[in-house]
Amino acid sequence: MVTSLQKQIDPTSDVIHNESIVDRLGHSRQFDVVIRGKFAGHQMLGVIECKDLNRKVGNPEVDAFVTKAQDINANFKILMSKSGFSKPAIEKCAHYGIQPLSLLNNDPINRKFFIGTRWTADVKQWKHISVQLHFVEQPSVPAVFDVGELRINGKRVLDWYTNYLLDHEAEFTEFGWTAGVQITFETHQLVQTDPNTELLCSGMSFCAELVLEKLERLVGINGTGFFNWNTKEATFPAGSTIMTDGVSMDFSQWVPRNDEKWKPSGFIEIHLCATSLLFERVENVIGLDIL
Repeated sequence: MVTSLQKQIDPTSDVIHNESIVDRLGHSRQFDVVIRGKFAGHQMLGVIECKDLNRKVGNPEVDAFVTKAQDINANFKILMSKSGFSKPAIEKCAHYGIQPLSLLNNDPINRKFFIGTRWTADVKQWKHISVQLHFVEQPSVPAVFDVGELRINGKRVLDWYTNYLLDHEAEFTEFGWTAGVQITFETHQLVQTDPNTELLCSGMSFCAELVLEKLERLVGINGTGFFNWNTKEATFPAGSTIMTDGVSMDFSQWVPRNDEKWKPSGFIEIHLCATSLLFERVENVIGLDIL
C-alpha cells in the first residue's frame, strides 16, 4: 500500500517494492520500498522502512534504520509506522533527517492514533424555567409543585411560556436568568398544582435561565495519504478524496472546550453557532395573558 501511494505522489520516480541493495561493506540490505529519481538534475535515492507493529515505533527501530540507510548512502529516509511514534522517536527522526510517517487509515475503527481537526460550537439554550404563583390567600402549607404539571382549565401553564420563548427568541441576548414575564389575572384563577389540589391565584411570574455552552469535538480525518509526525502535515495524491468522521449534532456528545490551551492548526477548523431547543411549539395553549 505504501509503494502504491508513493507512486501516486511521485509519478516521475521509480518506486520499487521489496528491493535489496548492496551496502558500502558489501552486504545485501533489504528495504521495503526503494525510490529512485532526479532532483535538480541529480540522481536521488530514497528508502522507506515499514513497521507494522501494535505499538508506537521507538528509538530502537529508529537507530536500526539510521544505520541501515546510512550504509547505502540514501539521500532521503522515510520510516512508516502503523501505530505512530513515541515522542523520543520523533525527536530522533528529526535529528537524523528521517521523515516519520503514518498512513491515514481509511477505516476509522482500526485507526491506532488520532489525526484530525477541531470543531467548536457555541450553543445557546434554555437550561431551567421557574414559575412563581401569586396566591389570593397564602396557603397554610407551602405549595410544592412540578412546573410542568401546573394547569388552568385542564391546560398546561408551561406551554404558554415556552411558546412565548420561541416567539421572542431573538430578543434574548443576555445570559443568566432572563425572559421575565409577570401575568396578573383580571379574574382570579384556580391553578391545579397536582391532580388533587387547586389553589386560587391572582397571577403568576415566569423566568428562564439562558446559558451559553462552549463545546468542542475532535473530528478524525482519513483518506489515502501520509501523515508526517515531525511537521504535523498530511500529504495526499492529486485528485484523492479526504474524508472526515461523522459529526453528531447531539451536543451532549461534545465536551467543554478551553480555548486558552488550543493553538490553531492551520488546517480546516469549523465553528458553529447553534441554538438548542428543549421544547416545541404547542398548539391551542391557554391564553394566560388574556385571563
